[in-house]
Amino acid sequence: MGYFLKNRQLQSGSTGVVLPTGSSANRPENAAFGMIRYNTDVGLVEFFNGTLWSSLSPGGSITYTVDDFTGTGSQTVFTMSSAVTSATQIIVFVGSIYQDPATSYTVNGGYDITFTSAPANTVPINVIHTVS
Repeated sequence: MGYFLKNRQLQSGSTGVVLPTGSSANRPENAAFGMIRYNTDVGLVEFFNGTLWSSLSPGGSITYTVDDFTGTGSQTVFTMSSAVTSATQIIVFVGSIYQDPATSYTVNGGYDITFTSAPANTVPINVIHTVS
């Protein structure tokens, strides 16, 4: 079961997020793209990429970047800090609500993300992507 956190934004500093945990056998039956959980069998964080569950490598050379924007009620295009070639390479939240890459936004193969409708005024937008 999840919780709705209206207008919440992940902040830097001494905060943390508690992930759902469970074994490989207890993975969600109807997993959705972008789901994240801690797998107790392998001791790693894993995510669902739309087809299968993949583990995040511990340590290594992957850095996660979060671009924070704020909706204006009219703006649909935002410029990210890193180029993205596919909408499925990022995970997007608008007002803490996960956005489906098939229907909610597009990317131009560069730095721009374009929403199909303008996020409401003052609503936080978080775009999570990796930088190798």
